Amino acid sequence: MAALPDCNELVPAITQLRWYHTIDLGGGVTTPGRYDHRPIVNALPWPDLRGLRCLDVGSRDGFFAFEMERRGAAEVVSLDIDDPSDVDFPGFRPPEDDIKHELDLGNRAFEFARAALGSRVQREMLSVYKLQPEAFGTFEFATLGTLLLHLRDPVRALSAVKTVLAGPLLLNEAIAPNLNVIRRRPVAEAVMPPGLPFWWCVNPGGLERLVNAAGFEVAARGRPYILRNGQGAQRPKLRHCFRRPFRDTLSNLIKMRGDLHYWLLARPMP
Repeated sequence: MAALPDCNELVPAITQLRWYHTIDLGGGVTTPGRYDHRPIVNALPWPDLRGLRCLDVGSRDGFFAFEMERRGAAEVVSLDIDDPSDVDFPGFRPPEDDIKHELDLGNRAFEFARAALGSRVQREMLSVYKLQPEAFGTFEFATLGTLLLHLRDPVRALSAVKTVLAGPLLLNEAIAPNLNVIRRRPVAEAVMPPGLPFWWCVNPGGLERLVNAAGFEVAARGRPYILRNGQGAQRPKLRHCFRRPFRDTLSNLIKMRGDLHYWLLARPMP
């Protein structure tokens, strides 16, 4: 294994990248991510990963992939995309070069973190829709975080994950604050802003319905919580939270701290 970079060399290089995840690189060096999963990671229902083959779907900078490796996984595959045609957009589609630039930012951040950590996580560039056991084999555990709201067909994506999974799937997904987050009745909001890859936002019951429709059963569920903003987040100002439409006020207030999320542990049904 190559020598790890010196901490004094990491800091200036980190500032040249854009980070989605807050990742500890060692030596007191942390990436300035948009979100910080560190306060919640130990509250998630992790099984014993020692010796397992694991998959991180929609990996972005790789926080969950590196976490599974840290927990003793024998092999971790980090799945993301680098082809603009694999991004689902509702209606208006930005120029392909702009989409490619955004994808490259995330992939460069992952490669930097992997090198800094001396990680052996494998990066695979492929749409989740195209997952199949003939190409990837099977995995004993998988994570999927804050991805379904970006997909035109979340059930199809979950169904594809099921084809390569022989064990639990840990989902950690965004939910809509202005929907009823307590009751189990499945509800979804069609978001679909022009030019942005957002489609649906569900409540906890809606997330469970998507999981069931893809052939999974829920083994454990959490409670709604706020995924905290990281150092790189753009927080709304308080006065902007009360602008029309007022139905967005609760969501805007929550965004001052982070985004509302919900976790599920699901198992493939026969």
